[in-house]
This record gives sequence, structure tokens and C-alpha cells, in this order.
Amino acid sequence: MQRSDWILDRKEAVSRYGMVAAKHELAAEVGAAVLEAGGNAIDAAVATAFTVGVVEPMMSGIGGGGLMLIFLAEQRAVVALDYGMVAPRAARPDMYHLLDATSPSLFGWRAVVDDANIHGPLAIAVPGTVAGLATAAARYGTMPLHELLHPAIRYAREGFPVSWHTSFEITQDLELLNRYPSTRAIFTKDGLPWPVLTGLTQTKLVQADLARSLEAIAKDGPDAFYRGELGQAIVEGLRSLGAIISLEDLAHYRVRISEPLWGTYRGHRVAAMPAPSGGPTLLESLHLLDCFDLATSGHNTERTLHILIECFRQAFVDRFAYLADPAFADVPVAGLINPAYARAQAATITERARRVIEPGDPEQLGVRERYARSMPHYASTSTTTHLSVVDRWGNAVALTQTLLSAWGSRVVAPGTGILFNNGMMWFDPEPGRANSIAPGKRPLANMCPTIVFRDDRPFLVLGAMGGRRILNALAQIISNVIDHGLGIQAAITAPRIDCSVDPTNVSSRIDPAVIEGLRARGHRLTVVVEDVGNVPFASPAGILVDADGTLHGGANPYYPAMAIGL
Repeated sequence: MQRSDWILDRKEAVSRYGMVAAKHELAAEVGAAVLEAGGNAIDAAVATAFTVGVVEPMMSGIGGGGLMLIFLAEQRAVVALDYGMVAPRAARPDMYHLLDATSPSLFGWRAVVDDANIHGPLAIAVPGTVAGLATAAARYGTMPLHELLHPAIRYAREGFPVSWHTSFEITQDLELLNRYPSTRAIFTKDGLPWPVLTGLTQTKLVQADLARSLEAIAKDGPDAFYRGELGQAIVEGLRSLGAIISLEDLAHYRVRISEPLWGTYRGHRVAAMPAPSGGPTLLESLHLLDCFDLATSGHNTERTLHILIECFRQAFVDRFAYLADPAFADVPVAGLINPAYARAQAATITERARRVIEPGDPEQLGVRERYARSMPHYASTSTTTHLSVVDRWGNAVALTQTLLSAWGSRVVAPGTGILFNNGMMWFDPEPGRANSIAPGKRPLANMCPTIVFRDDRPFLVLGAMGGRRILNALAQIISNVIDHGLGIQAAITAPRIDCSVDPTNVSSRIDPAVIEGLRARGHRLTVVVEDVGNVPFASPAGILVDADGTLHGGANPYYPAMAIGL
């Protein structure tokens, strides 16, 4: 029996003078325009990030948070900026009423009465996006913040065309968007999804209140958001709906600036974000894969995928057992990303699937105890946004930011146009766990902006949207390029597996004989279909830098993303 195949792909963008890869075409155009006007990669990343929060409002925005890696070419230095969301000072480990069931959304925590940690005012954590982007611009950029905000303000004030994707995202979450009047007023047309066309005219989504909020930030800087009249309006509006965020929470928000975590893969240095991010798990995964000759076993063969599954499952088991905010818990990051630990765990991998995969021994990792939690059975949703930028001078930025779920808490602070995150869902709602709620704590996040170096220069500038699925996607893309010689677009387009859930998700594009061979080895698998309405894997965007400096941009073919070169 023969079937016609629906094949989606992208052509690589190629350039010598600068490249932006982002999850929305309008945002990528803004970043490219900044580069063309003489701005550096940091300027372009900041302008793109503010803009994508307007034109892709379900995925990120100034009511959320993010992570950023910056390579400064002149100093040959990498800087990590953590502007993730933080639990409010009034938050408590037992702030939610728990049910005797597992939540079917995202993480598989205990279910909470009325899903109060998933949507609504009590799901909102203190946002960091404005502080993070403003800090990056002030310290490492060359253009004033108000200029970098101008495109985002213009798209908020004048509107942007409603695409099929925007309307589709509204439709998927329509019931919850309609629960909150300030959200319904902006993101629906009288309670229905915004149409793509009004008659023969393209519908535009206008966000006038958000434009005024962005203008206040352009005028007075981040203080407008964290200490000024806008901050006052945010707090008053959210608390009127039942949120617990205070003016003190905003005023005391701080961006964490640090060295990145470093790992290696086939002789390449890999920079990733420190905990609590996806960085430690990605580096552990790469160190485990580095113990096997994947080039010889071949791309997406039965043996290669067997090794990937075993390595990825080990890394996720360790993640769930140990990772949290190191400021609040004893987190063995150094032990988990130690290549010696990876070699010891890789030695337990045979030609059959392990029936039980245990977390690493606490004593071996240098901590007192672990919290073992079973692998979730629920796939994380395709949320978050990512952008990668490289400029003509060799500076590079990998930036991932989010509201957490699509549409975050679904709550817009009245009068501000700002859609707020549901960052409290990242915490385990049960007290006494490594990732339980505490005032001022940062939750365990999946975001994982990454820069891979060759000869001390950026080789791959990567990241993705897609919750936990980000981590396996990035490891496979890195392996696709380094082990199997694929270009950046081919490496992104290639079919993948995902081990962040049990059973393992496997793309239907992988050879059926390979899938049956994996099952014969003892792997539990779910075969999933990819298309533009269903993205069961992470959605990456990245840049590959050739040895001669040529830039190659790629993006997920199943999502309306874009790479633009100068």
C-alpha cells in the first residue's frame, strides 16, 4: 500500500553579515533591521524579544521571564543572564489545596483544586523579562533602550496581521481566555477567535494598552515597570483579581548574571545556562552520548536511537531527582555534568533497554539525599519562544523566554495590556520537595539557550520552544550536525524522539523497521505524527557558523518561524 507523503521543510538562510532566527517572521525582520542599522547582536536580540512578545503574545511577553547567553567576541567571554520568574514573597509551600490525583498538564505534579497553579491570579510569579532585556541592552548593547522598543510599540499600537496560527492558538485556549474579562477584551472578538480576514481585509490585532505600557518603559526604563506608576497599576490590577504579587516583589526583582555552565561534546565546548534551567540536563545528556560512537552507528538507526533513549532517560531521571534552585536546595550540578559520572552511567547501558533507570547515587554526586519522582506520562505543551542572533563582528546571543503555558496565566492586568505568566506551575505544589514553593525562589525551568564552540568561536547558536522537549531536541540537533554532518536546517528538520515522557515519543517519520527494532529491545514507544496543527516535539531555531564565517539559519518547518540573514 502506497500513501502520498506531506513533506514540509525550509530552505536555509545564508549570510556573511548577520543572522536572526526567531519564532515569528515580523520579529525576525525587526532583529535583522537592527543589525542592518549597525546594532550588535545584543541590540538585535533585545529588539526581537520585545517585538515577539507583541506579535506572538501567547508564547512570551513582558509579563514573563527568560534566559539569555551572550558571547562577546572582543572579550572572548560568555555571559549568562537569568531573568526567570520568581515566587512572590507571599508564596508558601502549602498555598494550594491538593487533590488525590495527578495533574494532566505539563509536569505531572499533584493536581490542585481549580487548577489554581495553572491559570488565574494565583498562578502568577514575579516577571523578569523587562529587567533582563533592559540589563542586556545597558551592559552589552550599543543602542538606547527606547529605540529597541520602538518596533514593539508600533506593532502594539498599530496592530499586526492576525495569522492562521494566531487564530488557531486563540481557538485552542478560548474557554480559559474568556474566563478573564481583561484578557477576553483583547485576545477575542466578542468571545470568539479573531478571524484572519474581515471580509477581504486582513484583520489586525491591536493592543493599545500594551503600547502605552511599553511607551512608559521606553521613557523611564525598567523602573517604570518595577517601581513606577506602571508597576503600581500592575500590582493594583492583579491584586484586585486575587493575585499575591506586591510592589515589594517588583522592586526587589534582580537579574542573575553569571558564568555559564560548560560541557564538552566531541571536542567542542558547550555553554549552557546554570540551574534552575535545562542546562545541566542538556550537558549531562551530551556527556552520556559522548561515550558512544554515534557517527559509526549512523543517523536515526536502531542502535543510535537505542543509545539516545537510554542516555536521555538517565538524564531526565537525574533531573527529576535532583534539580531545583541552588539558592534553596542542595543541587549536585557539578556532579551531574561531570564527564566521569557520565562514563560510569554509560557503562550500565547494554544492547537492551534497562527495565529500571535509577538516579545517580547521592554520595557519588556529593549531596546528602535525592528526591526520586517517576517519569511524567504527560507531554509538555509547545510553548515558549526562542531566538538566535549572530552579528558581523562575531557576537552571538541565544535567548529563550516564556509565559510558561500558552497564554500564561490567561490574566491580563487590567488597564495595562500585559498578559502575565503562570510561572507558579513550574513549582511542585507539594511541600517538602526540592522544587517546592518558597518565597523568592526560582522554579525549575526547561528553557535551554545553548552556544556550541569550535576553536573558541561560536559554531552553533541554538534554542527551542516546547517545555521539557527542548532538552532532547537540542541534544539531537547538536549530534545531527557534529556526528552526522547535517546542515542546520536539515538537523532541525530531521525526525526526532523525546524521552521527557513515558512511553518515549517517536516521530512517525522514522523508519517503521527501526521503531519495531527498538520495541524488540524493550523500549516502550508512542509513535506521533507531526504537522502544522500538531507539534509533538520541541520547535527549534538556530544558527550554524562555518569556519569561514558564513552564517546558516534554520527553523522548525512545522511552525511559522523565520531565519533572516543580511
